[in-house]
Amino acid sequence: MMKWMMQLVAFMMVLAYPVAAKSQTPSAAKIRKPQMSDTIRANVYADNQFMLYINGDLVAVDSIAFVPHNVISVDILPSYPMTIAVMAKDNFDPKTGMEYANTKIGDGGFILKFSDGTVTNGDWKAKKISWGPIDRDTKSPRIESIEVPNNWYAVDFDDRGWGKAKEYTEEEVGPKQPYFDSDFQGAKFIWSDDIALDNVVLFRHVVKAPPDGKERIDFRNLNNVIPENPPRGSVRPSGLGRQERDGQRGNNGEKK
Repeated sequence: MMKWMMQLVAFMMVLAYPVAAKSQTPSAAKIRKPQMSDTIRANVYADNQFMLYINGDLVAVDSIAFVPHNVISVDILPSYPMTIAVMAKDNFDPKTGMEYANTKIGDGGFILKFSDGTVTNGDWKAKKISWGPIDRDTKSPRIESIEVPNNWYAVDFDDRGWGKAKEYTEEEVGPKQPYFDSDFQGAKFIWSDDIALDNVVLFRHVVKAPPDGKERIDFRNLNNVIPENPPRGSVRPSGLGRQERDGQRGNNGEKK
């Protein structure tokens, strides 16, 4: 009887083992820490100034208020779908809508290109916030403005009521030299319907998947997991030992 009971217990343990083993299996592999090779490069040019948000976070601000025109290039860690939101401003007097001591009406323009193939074009959404001088009246100039919508840069912001951005040519915008020194191939200059009178414009665009087709890791949940450390790189020259450094120099201490 005792022998039979021991065999029964052993048989029950065999049946239970696969279940127990399965419950100890990790549910998912750890994600590694991102590296610079995971980033993409963003080139941005505005006539005259911009603020750039990616997935609700402010990632770049034009460092020069209005003139001279400059290109801002930053590295971005992308995650898709990727919501891009931009506030672009022309150079203008906030009371008259004119520029250069109220002597002329200015014009705007915005262009962007990411190294994953994301570019500005007429598919982007646009919303004018401030415009003038009304009726192009330069003798008694005035502007009209509306409030900037709350959380207009957020991922879940409803922009269905916004119109489409309008594309403009290089000749119409007249970009300055820094623009030609950077890669904007395939991108289009965009603005609202009136490139001269609309002085503050909001843009939004959602990139559903990488345009270049390259698969990328989504690092958005990184703060909720314990990431694995990336492999260490090669030792920098400054980390060479004394004998190795001396070996790179001649007897008189000069570099070989």
